[in-house]
Amino acid sequence: MKKIFVYDLDGTLLQHNNLINETTLAAIKKAHSLDHVNIIATGRGLKTTKVISDMYPYFDYLVSNNGTIIYDIAKQKSYLNGFIDSKTLQLLFDIALEYNCLSAISTPDDAFLFSPQKEYDWLSSQAQMDLKAYNLISYAQMKNLIDNNTSISQFAFRNSEATTKVIYNKLAVELKDKYKVTITNRIFVDINPLDVDKFNGIQFILNSNNWSFDNVVAFGDSSNDFLMIKNAKIGFAMKHATPDLVQVATKVIGDCNSDAIGQEILKLI
Repeated sequence: MKKIFVYDLDGTLLQHNNLINETTLAAIKKAHSLDHVNIIATGRGLKTTKVISDMYPYFDYLVSNNGTIIYDIAKQKSYLNGFIDSKTLQLLFDIALEYNCLSAISTPDDAFLFSPQKEYDWLSSQAQMDLKAYNLISYAQMKNLIDNNTSISQFAFRNSEATTKVIYNKLAVELKDKYKVTITNRIFVDINPLDVDKFNGIQFILNSNNWSFDNVVAFGDSSNDFLMIKNAKIGFAMKHATPDLVQVATKVIGDCNSDAIGQEILKLI
């Protein structure tokens, strides 16, 4: 029976060096060769997600920006599920300046990084993740991006864990019933259109192919993986996953630097 394997990226499929474990990669490649389906479901934007799928050509679909953009690799076709309005973008820009955040801004075709200062004490203790995949922009360029209301599909703040919680608590109130606000990997606050979720993006792919969630095997580590882990036939939480994910997971496995994902894939194919 065809399995649909769904992988979060940061903190899950990717090691801290931004590469896939060799054993896990071999398992993904084998699953692909046996006609199983491999899907990346991430908070990263489409451009920065394609960096991974181009490096490892064994994936079939990309669910990026937490489900805001879905990409069919074979057809090279994108499906978009909303953008952030100009008033909200200005609010987010102001918060980026107030809290000195690294800010990742995604559009369907590009990815930008705004940094109000050159160095951050908290950054050295965090995994690299996808920082090098963005186009670094200045204050003026960032302001121009906001003022011209380019089609921005996600705005994400990166900061220390403590400041991330402060920003989340602030925006969860200010954007309630307007946008979805989520903490990911404990160091990001992602802002997406209200009804967007990785789960919905996966459901779109399943419906388009007449597939069932009964065949889905999902791997994740953060709150933005909650619904896909909860609704998968088998949902794996990584060793350092957030408590909400651990509660709904079928099983907790090793961390992102281990071969745990690969070992589980091999048991199922």
